[in-house]
Amino acid sequence: MEGEINNSGVVVGCYEGLEAWSELGNLINSKSDNLLSKSFKLADNKGKVGDSLVLYNVTPEHPRVAIVGLGKQNTGGSDLSLFEKNENARKATGSGVKALKSKGATNIQVDCSLGDIRSCAEGANLGIFKYDLKTSGGANSTKNTPIQITPFDSNHQSLWEEGQLLAQSQNFARELADTPSNLMTPSIFVERVTKQFEKLIQDGTVKMHVRDEKWATEQKMGMFLGVTKGSDEPPRFLELHYKGAANQDAQPLIFVGKGVTFDSGGISIKPSASMGLMRGDMEGAATAVSSLFAIASLKLPVNVISLTPLCENMPSGHATKPGDVLTASNGKTVEVDNTDAEGRLILGDALHYAHTFNPSTIIDIATLTGAIDVALGQHYAGVFAASDELWDEINKSSQITGERVWRMPLLQEYRKQLDSKIADIVNSAGRSGGACSAAMFLKEFVQINRWAHLDIAGVMYSTEDGPYLGKGMTGKPVRTLVEIARIQKH
Repeated sequence: MEGEINNSGVVVGCYEGLEAWSELGNLINSKSDNLLSKSFKLADNKGKVGDSLVLYNVTPEHPRVAIVGLGKQNTGGSDLSLFEKNENARKATGSGVKALKSKGATNIQVDCSLGDIRSCAEGANLGIFKYDLKTSGGANSTKNTPIQITPFDSNHQSLWEEGQLLAQSQNFARELADTPSNLMTPSIFVERVTKQFEKLIQDGTVKMHVRDEKWATEQKMGMFLGVTKGSDEPPRFLELHYKGAANQDAQPLIFVGKGVTFDSGGISIKPSASMGLMRGDMEGAATAVSSLFAIASLKLPVNVISLTPLCENMPSGHATKPGDVLTASNGKTVEVDNTDAEGRLILGDALHYAHTFNPSTIIDIATLTGAIDVALGQHYAGVFAASDELWDEINKSSQITGERVWRMPLLQEYRKQLDSKIADIVNSAGRSGGACSAAMFLKEFVQINRWAHLDIAGVMYSTEDGPYLGKGMTGKPVRTLVEIARIQKH
């Protein structure tokens, strides 16, 4: 019994304002002489989503129980939206698992009546993630102890494993983005991704191509090379190819992820405050590769390619200077007004290259502008979609995953702000409508209608410890990209 008490736990739920329990909660409550009800009435936990309360020695079978709030129960009135239902399940499960983990539990079961099973698995496995390089976590730490989380009812195992995979893929993106830049250079990024994809590469599910500076020169990627030249770290351009469609020649969905592994701003150097967070300026690349990992692991019937230009943006005697003119791979000349507007430069060359694969859809993901954070804060990613149909697919997918998105304008008026006196286009139009003009810059390198730009700078980092996403890099929008792939027509 002592062993069980030390490492096991179960998560059950209670609805707000009622003494109404989830299915397993009812069972445990009756077996424990209503111990859950008695404890619930004395606690601050009143059933609101995100509330949690851990009880000990409840029954011999369940020595440790986390009671989590499920919010208000639908009783015939207006139904919760799909977004709310799935988010409530994630928040409830995540808060319960985190509470049990903090008490030393390493073998945790989840009541399958808390909500959508896949969402519960996502919340549980996102909730236990923490990026930590400390050599010791304290006397009660479970840092180096594997934590096993399973559904209480094995009939839901398949959906649980799918949600678990999606969460683990997002956690991989969080790990990549939160790793300090000296430990996550372009070359190390490639090494880490190679290790993650080892089995998928070995069995032929995924093909990987690692391109170097010589290749980028052959491709005439003058913008990408213009950003890389200020750093001593060699650039890389990583390609991942997955062919899951019945028709192997079907047009692919392409993810293009910004991969600036550290962004100092270059010669237009950033203020020192919070510059350390610029280790996460490759979160677009991190989400692109992590999404493809999930898609390939789930064997979704779609062809997908991930393209990630990887480099540092540093100031040096070799760095591109404000006022320089670069030539993009599509032949356009670009005046560099601000070297801190570097993400759009490397993405422009990558977007042009994406067309060589005859794509059906291109979605780029980038921590592109501080302006999107000013506009939307940490709660929404900005979506600039050239296609109404593609916007609908992105929005629908985000309702399933809980990763909020907001459509932003793509207007020709913003393009006028990018006119240059000496080149075809300038890379920065200033503060006014900065996220919009940045998107219009990218549009110069896109030739198809089904293209969308996701500016994730605002949602890159969470400053709060939420029910299932803790403080740190978020890995958004990995699960939304997977859903978009799921609904592609072939």
